[in-house]
Amino acid sequence: MPDYQLPKDRLSFVFDHNKCILCGACVTACRDAYSWSEGVAWRKLPVFELAGLKTALSMSCNHCDNPTCMFACPAQAYTKDPKTGIVWIAQDKCIGCGYCTWACPYEVPQEEPDGTVSKCHFCRERLEGGKGIPYCVQACPTGALAFGWTKGGSTPDYLAPSDITRPNLVVVPPKEGKVEASPLKVKSEKNYWELVAFTILSEVGLFYALVSLYLHIPYGALVLALTFAAGLLPSVVHAKKSSRFLRVFLNLRSSWLSREVGFGGLTVLLASASILFQQLLPIAMAFSALSVASSIMVYMLKARPSWYDPDTPISFVGTGITVSLPVAAYLLDRYLFLVAVMFLALEIYTFQRRRGRLAPLVKLGNYRMISAGALALDLAGIAFPPLGLVGAVVSLASELLHRVYFFKFVTYYGLPNSNRKGVEFEQESASYSRA
Repeated sequence: MPDYQLPKDRLSFVFDHNKCILCGACVTACRDAYSWSEGVAWRKLPVFELAGLKTALSMSCNHCDNPTCMFACPAQAYTKDPKTGIVWIAQDKCIGCGYCTWACPYEVPQEEPDGTVSKCHFCRERLEGGKGIPYCVQACPTGALAFGWTKGGSTPDYLAPSDITRPNLVVVPPKEGKVEASPLKVKSEKNYWELVAFTILSEVGLFYALVSLYLHIPYGALVLALTFAAGLLPSVVHAKKSSRFLRVFLNLRSSWLSREVGFGGLTVLLASASILFQQLLPIAMAFSALSVASSIMVYMLKARPSWYDPDTPISFVGTGITVSLPVAAYLLDRYLFLVAVMFLALEIYTFQRRRGRLAPLVKLGNYRMISAGALALDLAGIAFPPLGLVGAVVSLASELLHRVYFFKFVTYYGLPNSNRKGVEFEQESASYSRA
């Protein structure tokens, strides 16, 4: 992440549980001032049970010291004020990729109907112009919500771990009782088939090109160019503002998404050129490896525990190995099937471990059956190599199913659930870990 100078003191919201009367004036004031679109909320007020009573948390952007949303944004649409620490987004620069919404552990960036992202900006223009204080603070009748200069935040344990973003939020806990809530939530990623396509195709293309280079199998450059091009095209569609898509390359300094697409684009160009000039293929492969490595890092987000796991790099690399290596084993040395078998076994183990510890409720019967079939076919390939080629096809089906689960069932940090939902999540996760 790039270095930048933090102000000695920065603006923070301060919330006192003991003064909040759950009136919602803070939310209403923000909504009325900025005319939120339907389904968009810059400030939220989750309510919790507390010793037979109710308490709430008024929550908006925390203008973090380590704003993962800003570092993740490939289009450089985010800015952090070096004097106040306020983080804001320029919607006219947003490409609508939604990556910042993945990176934030507080569900702050909100997707607008036009596909761009908006969020709280601390009423920056009011503060800088001396026109007044934030609308939400001004509207609070009891002083439960305030703001001021602090040297950092102090957040409760029912929010995401503070070391992820170092939020500038100070929360005064209830004098009596403790808020029992969980920030862990489960959801399915939207439009994940584009993401499945790029990740699978790029990994298979890279390893096929590697095998073709060393075994002199034809069409290595063509396959590499086609797989990366076919994977990148849906990525353009995935960005809601495709007319601004070229902005995706602007944040190579800190955004893994910028790097993934940038290296992927260079791979397509160089692999296409290497169809005529074979000596360019190793360079194209180097950029494809950088793109796949960046792709892995795109998903290694602390805000998403089910992705921030060893299973992610193992499964992404494993896709290429388990699909391409059986081809090499068939043509070169049948004992290479053992490497594919070992990687398949490792993938099954890490996925089962992640699923049982963090992932949502999903039955894995089909995945286990297909993976076991691929493993058995690769083993049989040692004695009868053509079976190993069938194993490569079955491995591809296994990897596709694995990747669908990866995107369809995501555990992430967000606004805390009520204590009831938090307990249910833990109990259900535990029950499925024994399945």
